[in-house]
Amino acid sequence: MMPARAKSIAAWMAVAMLVGGGCADRAQRTEPTSTDDYLSTELRREVEKLKRDVAQSPTTAATLPERVDVLWPWANAYALTGGPMPVNFPLEVTVVRWGAADDRGPDDTIVEDMDFFTLTRLSSVMDGYVREFTLKDETPDALGELRLDPGTPLAAGSWTTLQVIWTVGSVPMQPGGALLMGTQYMGDQGREQTGDPAGDHFVSIASSNPEARFEPTEVPLSGLHGGFVVERPTPAYRLLGPQLEPGDTVTLTYGDRSGGSRGLKVQSFTTDALILPVYLDLDGQGRFVTPSWPSVPILGGEIRSIWPLAPSVVDPGETFSLGIRSQDGLYNRATGAIPGYRVHLDGELVAEVAAGTAPVVSVPNLAIDEPGVHRLEVASADGKLRATSNPIWVRDSAQTPRILWGETHGHSGFAEGQGTAEGYFLYAREDSRLDFVTLSEHDFWMDDFEWKRLQDLSREATASGLVAFLGYEWTAIRSRGGHHNVLFRTPDHNRVPLQEAGRLSALYEGLRREVDPDDVVVIPHAHMAGDWTQSDADLERLTEIYSMHGTFEWFGNMYLRNGWEIGFVAASDDHRAQPGAPHGLYRLTLAGSGGLAAVLAPERTPDAIFDAMRSRSVYATSGPRILLDAKLNGHPMGTRQPDATERKIECRVFGTSPIDRIDVVKNGEIVMTRRYLGTALDGDPWVLVGFESESEVFTLDTTDNPRPYRRWKGTIEVEGADVTGVSGPGLDNIIVDAFEVDPESPNKIHFNVLTRGRRDALLVKLADASTTTTFSIHLEETTEEGLGRPETIRPAQDLPGDDLTLPFTDLVGGRLERELRVGEHTDRVSIEIVDPEAALDRDFEFTDLESPRPGDYYYVRVTQLDSGRAWSSPFWVGEKDTEPSGER
Repeated sequence: MMPARAKSIAAWMAVAMLVGGGCADRAQRTEPTSTDDYLSTELRREVEKLKRDVAQSPTTAATLPERVDVLWPWANAYALTGGPMPVNFPLEVTVVRWGAADDRGPDDTIVEDMDFFTLTRLSSVMDGYVREFTLKDETPDALGELRLDPGTPLAAGSWTTLQVIWTVGSVPMQPGGALLMGTQYMGDQGREQTGDPAGDHFVSIASSNPEARFEPTEVPLSGLHGGFVVERPTPAYRLLGPQLEPGDTVTLTYGDRSGGSRGLKVQSFTTDALILPVYLDLDGQGRFVTPSWPSVPILGGEIRSIWPLAPSVVDPGETFSLGIRSQDGLYNRATGAIPGYRVHLDGELVAEVAAGTAPVVSVPNLAIDEPGVHRLEVASADGKLRATSNPIWVRDSAQTPRILWGETHGHSGFAEGQGTAEGYFLYAREDSRLDFVTLSEHDFWMDDFEWKRLQDLSREATASGLVAFLGYEWTAIRSRGGHHNVLFRTPDHNRVPLQEAGRLSALYEGLRREVDPDDVVVIPHAHMAGDWTQSDADLERLTEIYSMHGTFEWFGNMYLRNGWEIGFVAASDDHRAQPGAPHGLYRLTLAGSGGLAAVLAPERTPDAIFDAMRSRSVYATSGPRILLDAKLNGHPMGTRQPDATERKIECRVFGTSPIDRIDVVKNGEIVMTRRYLGTALDGDPWVLVGFESESEVFTLDTTDNPRPYRRWKGTIEVEGADVTGVSGPGLDNIIVDAFEVDPESPNKIHFNVLTRGRRDALLVKLADASTTTTFSIHLEETTEEGLGRPETIRPAQDLPGDDLTLPFTDLVGGRLERELRVGEHTDRVSIEIVDPEAALDRDFEFTDLESPRPGDYYYVRVTQLDSGRAWSSPFWVGEKDTEPSGER
């Protein structure tokens, strides 16, 4: 019998003999012919040929496409066994097929600004994947095992020390081999380093083999655990010798404090599965392979706030439950002792919750008999924590639709996010209490195992009472059609991935082959902007105009002006497995609050909700569960009606914060504005200081993306009055947005606010104010941030500093605004004397008699004091007067 060590070396030598081949239908290939082989007979024959071909002749740009046609189904078949997949592999397959379809030369850059994406380089990369899958195919225990110590939960935002321990598998690590420490792209934890034992986030290395020696190095790495869209030097340790044998262990100590380091800073938000990705180079050739990674949960801290959520529409006397989520100072689920709660309705105690440790509780068997809009008041037993629920509209739902809340666009650790897919659906059901949800992972990171898991989880979630729609995000760059979320009515369908449909027209064509148009909804979004010059009217019924990336109302108007009939939805695009989460990430591309889709449906069933989305019976909010009831000439939003010379809009709004303004938009232009917050100047007024930046695209070129975030940083100084209080209504990203009163100058406020297509504001309380009061706002030099890479014609702008004087003597109707031009964009700074206790509920009528034309469209936009917004879907009056023009 061959000795174990010789056997493992022989196995490793076999890995160097690699191969390539033909193409067959994926469904046939991935069906095993026996329980002993995960590959079908045909695919096994092609895989063995691929191994031999690669061993005999390295892949070239000419042979790359046909070899990938075998490697891609092979990898997916392996993924279905549950084995560890290289995270960047699906994306790189996508780029290979783009290059082949576009007839790119071997050294042509396939994706702009990404010089490492050439067919020549990708040929070598794919040969590396053949070697990796050969190793996993022929020697399943080759990579050994990684474990975490301790594996117990970590506290969000804490400093810690933990170890990743690798037990060498059946293939030794030769001198020159290495362990590479990737980082979590969506985490704000400390960046690991190996150069300074006294510095933060230091990682040390040790081995059970006392003779083993390692040196720190760096390896350029792109993708999920490197620089994402660029290659970034990533810390690694290289083995100098001797060889590590099977069973030896290597320990990476993250946050090693022995040299004076404070440890490793844990990220600020919770997750059910934080991984510390470690890649292995076993032979010193720079071919890093992917083992299975262990994970550890991250938990929140002590309670600081509460988030009560109730259904938005109930019948008189209908029983319902109220969810109460206890949160720490960073909006994570709280841990530790949770106080008891008291629930009041119209001043009357209707329920009590005993103290305990459960951070999310459900208060059952509540009912409201009186028709109208109500809100539940929730307070801790000691009165220190208070919150108001979303509005509850008590009405006969048999006569009018229910308003149901959902997430059409969110991510987990299947893509570049964090957390498990299971945790995603749990959060939707328990924490954000959504009515429906889709986990729309990026298809250019996805394999068949993950798709099957999404199918299974969608079925399971729906069976548990949460309506879950199977979906994914078709993630093309802007010049190929832009990002589109695809939702299916049932979880029984196949995706049409970017690897097989490299342009938007191919996506439409593929979906029509796979599914009846009545059973699919396609939703473009603006971050990597969908191409508004083309659409499929049967498939593309909705457009996402708001997410954590920013506010993109103009994006919806691009589609509408081209004649496409689309409704408006919003989503979070959250990457923490937290669908419906209202609070933005620390990342500058995802700093805004999360949006929601409101669906008007007769009942909370999959078919009713999906039919409502297909019929555009929807509206969008920037996160708050604002109730919006709007009709034009008696017709509901999302509908086209016969032509009429008189167009009367009737609207009721029930907010979560005082209503600031309501606008009616006609053909992309505001034709009516009603303001509600303004109040007369008295001696002790509240002043709303607003900062607003546009995000529009002003070019017809289809490779441009939205303008990025504007950072407003500087000071506000008040003269002629005393500042007695400051708050930030709507500034819920406490990692990114900040303000404070200068400790040495109480009339000076320091602020740092990010906006992208919306207004954010500070609310300043004054004493002894008069018409001589003046606000002086100093703006520091900043630069636009969070660019939508890789393609943007308009580069990020440097923003000069400025000094703005806004005296009360210039107020008109209690408001004053200054405009700041940034190229074609107009940004605004404003002050307004407001009543922060103004009404939460408003109704209005507006009749448009001016220049009616067949095909006009209208929609309603609502803005609250806290900058929360809601947008109705459009109304169309009369038949289309033109076909889609492809123009702005």
